[in-house]
Amino acid sequence: MRGLFSSIPYQLHINEEAYYYSIFYTIINLLGFDVDAEVSVSGGRMDAALEIDDKVYVIKFKYKHCAPGISTEKMQELSESALTEGMKQIKDRGYAKKFEGSGKTIYQAVFAFLGGGNIEMRI
Repeated sequence: MRGLFSSIPYQLHINEEAYYYSIFYTIINLLGFDVDAEVSVSGGRMDAALEIDDKVYVIKFKYKHCAPGISTEKMQELSESALTEGMKQIKDRGYAKKFEGSGKTIYQAVFAFLGGGNIEMRI
């Protein structure tokens, strides 16, 4: 996934979360997986839910703009911030509760897009 996002020429990048989200969504669908987007639950709306056999992935996307030439340390700081913020949102809003009692193993995943094709993930 990192390689794909990194291979997109910088002129085509749009500094918005929805840009990266839509590419991710398209890739997952092209791979033949059925992913639900913008899933409403009582605590809010999760970005995506991906069910595969006996597993379900509750997914949150976060975007942080990174200026060209940003230091590795600053990029790591932004990455950690986005991943932590996304995981907190999943938990605080109870996105996974929708799947409790389904018998499926629930994974909570955050994808942090850091502008310019940089992507980090936490499950």
